[in-house]
Amino acid sequence: SPEEVRAASSAYRVYASAGPKDEDGDYIVDHSILIYLLGPDGLFLDCYGRSKSAEHIAHSVRRHMQTYQPLPDDAGQ
Repeated sequence: SPEEVRAASSAYRVYASAGPKDEDGDYIVDHSILIYLLGPDGLFLDCYGRSKSAEHIAHSVRRHMQTYQPLPDDAGQ
């Protein structure tokens, strides 16, 4: 729902704003440019902005994969 999208955007500090519509009803969306890395459990691990190189991102993802520790089964209960 739109409310859920707004909540997720807020939680991840994502900016998005629709621009004015043209004569065909089309518009451009200005938005954050980030890549989020989430673990297999869906939890946030890292994020990468435009200044990060592909090499930096690949190194970071590999490091997170090597050091990942799953939550205990009873977490969140």
